[in-house]
Amino acid sequence: MNKHLTEHFRYGSPSAIPAIESRRTIDTLLSHQSCRTFSDKPIADDIKRLLLAAGQSAPSKSNLQQYSLIDVGCSSIRTELTQMFPSIRWALEAPLLIFIIGDTHRTKEINRARDRTFQWEQTDTFLNAAVDASLALAFMIAAAESLSIGTCPVSKVRESSDAIAKLLKLPKGAFPICACAFGYPQKETQSISPRLPQSVVVHQDTYQPIDFSEIDQYDEIVNRVTGPPKPRYAEKFGEPQQSTWSDNVARQTAVLERPDFKEMCERQGLFRK
Repeated sequence: MNKHLTEHFRYGSPSAIPAIESRRTIDTLLSHQSCRTFSDKPIADDIKRLLLAAGQSAPSKSNLQQYSLIDVGCSSIRTELTQMFPSIRWALEAPLLIFIIGDTHRTKEINRARDRTFQWEQTDTFLNAAVDASLALAFMIAAAESLSIGTCPVSKVRESSDAIAKLLKLPKGAFPICACAFGYPQKETQSISPRLPQSVVVHQDTYQPIDFSEIDQYDEIVNRVTGPPKPRYAEKFGEPQQSTWSDNVARQTAVLERPDFKEMCERQGLFRK
């Protein structure tokens, strides 16, 4: 993609970001697209190791590295996953499927092996592990896309987090964050999903009030670039006159989703303080 067009596509309109030479990494990041149709071409083992190494190169709180990456290649496990989540079969049957796991179990075991008592049984530890794991995921995605490998993280697996913990044999202290599908795209994605303008997301010095005229403008950009989104929970809220990004945000977050996740984490030994 022409590097001078990358920001235009990311925001759906001309941007003030300066053109810089030798910016392959930046262009890879700015042209990110989720891929939901994969070819049958396998990902070679040496490429897989490279992607995993990229994930492990991400920043980590105090270098504790409180995450694990589960490479799910077993056909029977894949079959169980597709039975649990038929709507994301396309992701669960991708050439490479990695589960991203927040993991305080290893830290606890190190404490036990070194005759120490683990004291970090608080919510902050859960957040540290979730952030570490998410950064590793982001680095893996960037590495994959630099090699023309498509990616798509799916959080739907948290809808049955207890079943996932059992299926993947997660020990106490480990919890699922998402799965991520990797594979060579079957076809080129048509458009880059525009993001909110920096004027909405980036705050100077202190948090600023929301300017809803910019949200309205963003809705128009999204509908122009990618088309109106499929309305969320139409059976509950009805069909809108025109579906927009912001209406979908309100629809989705007006319905409680994954209410059992906190209880699952508590059963896994998290949130004790």
